[in-house]
Amino acid sequence: MNIREAAVEIIQRVMMGGYLNLTLNSYLEKYDFSKTDGALLTRIVYSVMTHRLTLEYGMKEVIEGKKLKPYEKAVLLCGYCQMVYFDRIPDYAIINESVALVKKKRGKQAAGFINALLRQLVIRKEIVIDVANELEYFSIHYSQPLWLVKMLFKQYGKDEALKIFEAFQKTPPLTARLNTLKASKEEVMQTYPKIKVGKLADNSLIFPFGNIANHLLFKEGKVSVQDEASQKVAEFLDVKPHMRVLDMCAAPGSKTTHLAMLMENTGSIHAYDIHEHKIALIKKNAERLGCTNIQAKAYDATRLDEIEALESFDAILLDGPCSGLGVLGRKPEIRYHDSSVMDELIKTQSKLLKTAEKLLKNGGILVYSTCTLNKKENEKNIERFMEDCPMMYKEEEQTILPYTYQSDGFYMVKLVKRK
Repeated sequence: MNIREAAVEIIQRVMMGGYLNLTLNSYLEKYDFSKTDGALLTRIVYSVMTHRLTLEYGMKEVIEGKKLKPYEKAVLLCGYCQMVYFDRIPDYAIINESVALVKKKRGKQAAGFINALLRQLVIRKEIVIDVANELEYFSIHYSQPLWLVKMLFKQYGKDEALKIFEAFQKTPPLTARLNTLKASKEEVMQTYPKIKVGKLADNSLIFPFGNIANHLLFKEGKVSVQDEASQKVAEFLDVKPHMRVLDMCAAPGSKTTHLAMLMENTGSIHAYDIHEHKIALIKKNAERLGCTNIQAKAYDATRLDEIEALESFDAILLDGPCSGLGVLGRKPEIRYHDSSVMDELIKTQSKLLKTAEKLLKNGGILVYSTCTLNKKENEKNIERFMEDCPMMYKEEEQTILPYTYQSDGFYMVKLVKRK
């Protein structure tokens, strides 16, 4: 399988609901692509999903009224994306390879149809956005759904929103967290001088190359793949050795194992996830990183007060399920998901917060965090929670915007239960 064939299949699967990073990784593991080809494949699929709405606007006049199969649309998106955003690949090569793929998959007639469409798209490489409405213009320009443009303009103002959208057009750097249970920063930097220290979190490392999960440091359990903003969450909880800690929504275990590291493998961390199969991920990560104070179990975290003693935890981390609107640079396909699920997410987040309050000791700390920038899931949620639970007060609140440190966008708030 060549890389453009793989790219088309990946795009088709993602448009049908798959996750880009997981789908891409499965192809990189299955097929023996060279380092150069793997990098090009990654660039193609991420470019298509990052610029999808812009590309569809540019293609509109050419494909309007045409009955395209999902595979054919994926071929056109991949081909057109390379014409628009890839300077070094000749148009004729893009067309020839695209047509060959369709001929192989769909036959000669379909190949002729795609050939004709691609030749029309060649003269539309300069995409001119001709819409009167400002919000619609930015929606197409930044390839963000109109509802999201409206929401961030309202919540953050035009200037801040545009900075956020600009950041989402770029893939954040490859970041990892140093596992101080197994290695020191000095040891890693001396052995691998091309790895740089991050700017945001205490133990963050910036990798200049490849897939971190394939690196020896990862295999030896000396690092864990984790965005810098995500690393700030465990630091925010300010855990100490010998504490009894609850991680309510723990999978895949990145923050759980970070807490274990900060606690120096003392005390106990009770880690839960609603999905049984995800508990295996937490245990696998804990074993690789040498974390021995984690107890991982499957249970609905909104009902943990049924099985855990009330007011029994010194510290609780609630990294809740959310819309993920802070990680659109790393997971561009999320922007095309159904926005109606946010209302249900907010209800779930509210239930989780109220359960956390019941389980927290007087004087204990609760950190609520999300990887979304939607203030309804963040600040507004916390305002309602404190109204309903007057025993809780806000000590510190932070929103990390994606353009500040070239990281994911994250929200976190530290709440304390009155004694």
